[in-house]
Amino acid sequence: MPDKTVVILGGTAEARLLADALVENDGERLRVITSLAGRTKNPKLPKGEVRDGGFGGADGLATHLSETGCDLLIDATHPYAAQITRHAAEAANKANLPRLLLNRPAWVEQEDDNWTHVKDIAAAADAITRQSRACLITTGVNDLAAFSGIVTTKLFVRLIEKPEKLPLDHVEVVIGSPPYKTSDETALMQLLGIDLIVTKNAGGSGTYAKIEAARALGIGVIMIDRPPLPQSDTVETVEDALARTMEILD
Repeated sequence: MPDKTVVILGGTAEARLLADALVENDGERLRVITSLAGRTKNPKLPKGEVRDGGFGGADGLATHLSETGCDLLIDATHPYAAQITRHAAEAANKANLPRLLLNRPAWVEQEDDNWTHVKDIAAAADAITRQSRACLITTGVNDLAAFSGIVTTKLFVRLIEKPEKLPLDHVEVVIGSPPYKTSDETALMQLLGIDLIVTKNAGGSGTYAKIEAARALGIGVIMIDRPPLPQSDTVETVEDALARTMEILD
């Protein structure tokens, strides 16, 4: 019987790899529960237990942590899931539990990159009309409404899966799943005549190919900088998260 319980707030590749490693390495001692938001229809599931759906805020998460007998909360959500991270911090505090944030490093602008830094999605939308005829948006479906006022730029949006309804009717959808290859990204941008990309600084290697392709083609990138997050016990890699988890639980 497991004598410790770890709850992972997931949805990223790192969260899945971490859950897999914890189960494989310490499955007899650890109960590993990964919580997914339920936004993807057919996600690749991690090993261990999986919970699907939201909690209803910090109080709901705190209740879940109490009910599962959680010993450690690991926040391995997307770097831009700032609200979830704030809820995780509040819930861990309410439940008097240790919390670990797995936050992969941000991309760093290189010499030949042409980035325009903006603070949020609204600022990114404002910047498009002034410099683009054909723009590739890679920020996800939830942010598309911000681009509703753009009519002079052809908009393409890349999504992992096509939703039943888009908040915009004047965009073309490009379906694709990471990891992407630089050669494929280059060919796609040339085919569509892309002259600008809008992206978040997600970090990691899975989607970095678009940055490399933009650099090679001289395409500008509107980079939405990361939001501020609560002060946390933070690691940047799955390996470091494994080691820190063992330190906390031992």
